[in-house]
Amino acid sequence: MIKFFRHIRRSLINQNQMGKYFKYAIGEILLVVIGILIALQINNWNENRKDFKMSVEFLKGIGDDLRKDVLLVDSVLRLNKESFSVVSSIDSVFHKKHFYQAKKFSQFFGAPDTLDYAHVFYRPTSFRPINGTYNSLIADGKTTLIKNKQLFEKIQRIYNENHQRVASNYEAIKDLEIKLGWAYAVEKKQWTYTDLKRAKREKIFYDVVNFTEEKYWYSQNLLRIKENSQEVISLIENEITND
Repeated sequence: MIKFFRHIRRSLINQNQMGKYFKYAIGEILLVVIGILIALQINNWNENRKDFKMSVEFLKGIGDDLRKDVLLVDSVLRLNKESFSVVSSIDSVFHKKHFYQAKKFSQFFGAPDTLDYAHVFYRPTSFRPINGTYNSLIADGKTTLIKNKQLFEKIQRIYNENHQRVASNYEAIKDLEIKLGWAYAVEKKQWTYTDLKRAKREKIFYDVVNFTEEKYWYSQNLLRIKENSQEVISLIENEITND
C-alpha cells in the first residue's frame, strides 16, 4: 500500500502536475489522520470495555461479600434475641423507655429459653465482615470504575461507617463481659433462670441488664448493616442488568 501511494506521488511529480500533487498530498494526510483517529477510537473502546468488565467483577464481588455478611448478621441477631427475651421476661426494661423503640424492633424479642439462659453473661459472636473485594478496589485505586457515584457512596457508608460503628460497639461489649465475669463468676456457673429472676431487684440483675443493653445497640447497628447491604445488593443487580 505504501509503495502504491509512493508511485502515485512520483508520477504526479514527473508529470509536473504540482496542483494535483498537493491535493493528493492533503488527501493522503487526511487519510493518515482519519486512520489514527479510528485507531484511537478502537483503542478507547477496548479500554472502556476492559474497564466495564472489571467494574462488573468488582460489583459482583462486593455483592457476593454483602450477601455473606447478611447471613452472618442474621446468626448474631438470633443469638442476641435469646438474651433480650430472657431479660425482658424478668423485667420489661426495653419496653419501658421510648428510646429503646421496642415496637420498632419487635423482631428482637421472643419466647425466653429458661433452660439455656447462661448466654446473658456472654457476648455474642463478633461480626467479621467480608471486605476483601472492597479493600482490593480501594488498594488498586480502581474506585473510578464505579460510574454510579450514588451507589459507590452507599457502599462506602457500609464499609467505612457502619462497620466501624459495629466494631466499636463490640469492644464495649467485650469490656462489660470481662467485668461481669469477674464480678459474678459463681452465679454465671451455678445460677438458673429462677435464681436470676429472684434477683430482679439486686445489683447482679441490673448489671446483666446493662450488658444486655449494649448488645441491644449492637443488634440495632447490625440490623442497619443488613438493611443497607440489602439495598446495595439490589442496586448492584440493577446496575449490572441495565449496563
